[in-house]
Amino acid sequence: MTETAILGNKDIVRETKRIKSIDRFRGFCVLCMLIFQFLKNFKNLGFLSKLAEHNEANGGISILPGMTLADIIAPAFIFAIGMTFALSFTKWQRLYGTKMAILHYFERALAIIGVGTFLDVCNKVIDTMGGYEFNVVDWILLSLSIVGLLALVLRLLALIPAWKKKLSFVAEQIFYVTLSCMGIINIVITTIDFFAWWQTGSQIYVYWVTLQGIGFAILVAFPFVKAKTWVKALGATLIFIAFTIFHQYGDNKAWLDVPVHGGTIGGFGWGAMLIFDMMIADLYFKNKQYALISSALFCAVGVFATQWLGEINLGSASPTFLLVGTGLSGLIFCVFDALDRFHKSAFDPFVWWGKNPIIMFLIEFFVIGSYTQFMPDSIVANAAWWLGLIQGVVAICLLTTIAYLLSRSKKSISL
Repeated sequence: MTETAILGNKDIVRETKRIKSIDRFRGFCVLCMLIFQFLKNFKNLGFLSKLAEHNEANGGISILPGMTLADIIAPAFIFAIGMTFALSFTKWQRLYGTKMAILHYFERALAIIGVGTFLDVCNKVIDTMGGYEFNVVDWILLSLSIVGLLALVLRLLALIPAWKKKLSFVAEQIFYVTLSCMGIINIVITTIDFFAWWQTGSQIYVYWVTLQGIGFAILVAFPFVKAKTWVKALGATLIFIAFTIFHQYGDNKAWLDVPVHGGTIGGFGWGAMLIFDMMIADLYFKNKQYALISSALFCAVGVFATQWLGEINLGSASPTFLLVGTGLSGLIFCVFDALDRFHKSAFDPFVWWGKNPIIMFLIEFFVIGSYTQFMPDSIVANAAWWLGLIQGVVAICLLTTIAYLLSRSKKSISL
């Protein structure tokens, strides 16, 4: 379905053919992340600001009981990963062998968690301006972040032909090892946080956001990447049942609702979701109608199950949310896939965004995050609606231009 060849090192891939409906769907997810991150900072945009709100009580746009419009983006991004996970792993396995493919994807999942950790470190550095004091773990992660940044600088210098042989391998190894160590530390301290809250009612470290949840879900789903479709279905169902029992027992739902997306414990639920997504991907490549039917079935079962398992809740990664998130994401993708035959224009912003999702996620995080952090409230939070709208259009156009330039280079850059 997708033919690729590795150029130079393992993070730059030249593409000869891509499945554009998947790129468009993935690009749609990342672009929505940008728009929602922007909207939540501009409170005077009225109805538009509510699009990014996850809480119905705060005006979030409800689409199902307990579920707002903004809640669908994270599971949709997980679905996009599930659509290409097996294809990508098979490519690596063919080019480098099974052992190297396993090492690469295990390292990649930890690196994604590490990048999320780095973003949290940046936020904590900013929080020190408001009186926050670093603990020992904060200092360790800050130190690793600095090492990672230096390794990234070396990797950029390694693009210079004369320095490539001297710097490329060393810089790459330092970069990946550093991010992986940060990922492992994050998993440990977030698990500690969960049980600390369970026992004392307070967290200690607080390091978990969307990227950590994505990386952990990949770790959970990874053993099933080459499994047959029925094995994926069985494995996902068993993990889902185990997580459901834990979620529904006692006050566990309330504890899971404290860390973002349920933390590491909730990550097993997200992992089950990703395996279900991989199963739907298998069906899609056999017969597209199977993917449509299975997605609709997941959505229907999830909605029907709310009468026994409770409302659809992103915060605790509730069982009904996992089912509906899988189903709705699949249905949205099927719409993108059905419309693919009608798109003939070279103007394709969703494809541009979808070719480099992690890189664009990081770029938009730093651009929007830095802008909203350091600009005065009169320009951001308290800006007139028309001024906020102008800034939003400029931000989208600027970042879409960057996505276009990356896409035009015919290279996709990933961790």
